[in-house]
Amino acid sequence: MIQSMKYLLPVLPLLLISCGTPDNVVPENAQERRLFGLLEKFDRFDYDGDGSLTKKEVRQGVKESGVHGVTEANIQHGFERCDANRDGEISFAEAQAAMRREVGGR
Repeated sequence: MIQSMKYLLPVLPLLLISCGTPDNVVPENAQERRLFGLLEKFDRFDYDGDGSLTKKEVRQGVKESGVHGVTEANIQHGFERCDANRDGEISFAEAQAAMRREVGGR
């Protein structure tokens, strides 16, 4: 889990936001609390309001947020981990599922 978190952390602010806390999962440490806080911002980066994030929206969110150090490789890896149906977008449900896998599977 630590290895996968290393790759997801740079893009989590943009990929896993506004999904709410996974059922029956209580954050146990500061890192998990920050991740759940990031979930609350999903809609902020869903610029077209369709309920999913594209790589273009993630790139735009990174730029507008002033987040530094997020590379195209980070974004690609985040999509590989979260885009379960491989349609090129991270849906609200896929973001929730990714958080459950990363945090809920402890």
